[in-house]
Amino acid sequence: MNGGDVGRVEGEIDSLRGDLSGLVAELDRRRHEAFDVRLQLQRHPVAAAIAVAAAALVVGGALAVLVRGRRERRRPSVRAREARRALARLLDHPDRVATEPSVTARIATATLSIAATTLVKRLIDAKIATPPRR
Repeated sequence: MNGGDVGRVEGEIDSLRGDLSGLVAELDRRRHEAFDVRLQLQRHPVAAAIAVAAAALVVGGALAVLVRGRRERRRPSVRAREARRALARLLDHPDRVATEPSVTARIATATLSIAATTLVKRLIDAKIATPPRR
């Protein structure tokens, strides 16, 4: 390559770098706008109102179903029916009432217990080893 070619390539690189820098700056501006909740509420008030109403309906419906189910389970007739079913299961399979956990279940419980203990110990050690901030 001669000096003219090098200068031309450097000019193209500088031009592309400037274009890329402008594009990155525009993307950053748009990202900030996209995650600015107040700005989005101002730009799209109807969509925001619909989203809030839909969320309120979903939460309200879920609460209504939970409350209704709890009330239903408290009724004496439902409690008697559940007790009858439990007694029938007891009579059908008395060996399942108070069985010991399997070996696999015991191993899993012990493993999870050790893992939890180790995690808590490491968290405590890390907290104690860290000097207090001023």
